[in-house]
Formats: sequence, structure tokens, C-alpha cells
Amino acid sequence: MSIVDVMARERWATEEALIRGNVDALDEVFAPDAWFHHSPNPSYQGLERFKHAFHWMRQGFQCTGIDWEEVICVDNTSVQRYVFHLKHTGTLPDIPVPPTGKEVLAKGCSVYHLKDGKIIEIIVHEDDLGFMQQLGVIPQIGQQ
Repeated sequence: MSIVDVMARERWATEEALIRGNVDALDEVFAPDAWFHHSPNPSYQGLERFKHAFHWMRQGFQCTGIDWEEVICVDNTSVQRYVFHLKHTGTLPDIPVPPTGKEVLAKGCSVYHLKDGKIIEIIVHEDDLGFMQQLGVIPQIGQQ
């Protein structure tokens, strides 16, 4: 399977996990011992923990759609730029804000490394500041 095919399956699996809650779809594209990096959180290894992160996110947000804005595949590396459309429906320990019902955008870019047709590492870069500002946790620059 080519890297383009694997990354198309990754986009499908992400939509399955985030929109429909089917985290087992991630098994199709991630190695069980894959590494996950998402600053400012500590890096970790293991697909089961990554699946837990999807469950955790769904406790606080309903994903209504994903825009895949750009996908680049070269050799065994892929970069994807995306926008998650989320509705704030629950409370999370890391985001101590009662559900607002606000629709927010989570914009990011992820770098994937593949080996033998499976993703062995993902490095996620997201606009966490903009996300928190949309929720009202952190004020916009210039606002009091």
C-alpha cells in the first residue's frame, strides 16, 4: 500500500474515531507501539493511549466535521493540515469551563512517519491558544 493510500485510510480512521467514536478504526493505520507527540503534553508510546485521547476529547466536544486542507506525501513521511469543527458540549479536567455550546475550530498540522505501511510516529502542532480564545478561557489580545 502506498503512502498516499495509507494517509487516505488515516483520514478515514480519524473521522471514524472523532466523529463517530469508532476508535478501533485507528488500528488499521497505526502501529501498536507508535509514538505520539502533541506539545505541550508529554510524548507517549502506544496506540491504546492514543485511542483514549479520542475518547477524552469526545467527552467535551462533538466533532461535526473535518476539513483536510492540505496533504503532502514524500517517501515515508506525510504532512496534513486540517480543521476540526467542534461543538463544546461537555467538561474536561484540562479545560475547566462548563459546556458553552460554542462551535469552535481546532486548526492544526500533523507530521506522520510510516514504516511497513503503518504510522509509527505522529507529531501534532495545533493552535491551542486560538482554540482556548474561542472557548473564552483566554481573552483575545486587546480585550479585557
